[in-house]
Amino acid sequence: MKLSESIRKALIQQINVEFHSAWLYRSMSQDMKHRNLPGYAKWLDKQYEEERQHGFKIINYIEDRDGVVDFLPIGGIDKHYDDPLEVARESLAHEEWVSGLIRDLFQQARKEGDIETELFLRWFIDEQVEEEVNGRENVAAFEKARDCPGLLYMYDKKLGER
Repeated sequence: MKLSESIRKALIQQINVEFHSAWLYRSMSQDMKHRNLPGYAKWLDKQYEEERQHGFKIINYIEDRDGVVDFLPIGGIDKHYDDPLEVARESLAHEEWVSGLIRDLFQQARKEGDIETELFLRWFIDEQVEEEVNGRENVAAFEKARDCPGLLYMYDKKLGER
C-alpha cells in the first residue's frame, strides 16, 4: 500500500528533525568533551547515533511503502554549552518537542486511516517515552551534582558506561 502524499511529506519532515537532533547531540557532545566530561560526551554521542538510526528507520519505511524520500537541508547548530545541566535541560526540552511531533504524526495517520503508519509510529512513541525518562534523570543528577565536583565526576563516569 502506497503512502498518501500528506503522510509522505510529514514523514520526510520528521526525517529532517531526526537528523537535526543528531547534529544537536553531536554538538553537545563536543562541548562536553571540551568541558572535560568524557562520560557525558560519550552518552551524547550514543544519542547522536540513535537519532541517525531513527532517520534511517523512517527512510526505509517510506521506501517500503513505495515512496520517494526528499532530502531537506538540515539546519546547523549555532550554540555552545559550558554547563552540563544546561545541556540536560535543553536535551529534555528537545525530546519533549520531538515527542509532540511524533504524536501529531500518529494522529495524522489515524485521521487518514493509515493503520500501517500508526503501527510504525508506535515504536517511536515508545522510544520517546524512554528518551524523556533519560532526560529527566540527567536533569535531576546534574542538579544534584551542581555544587559537588565529586558527584559530577561520578555521574559522568556512570554516563560513560552506557
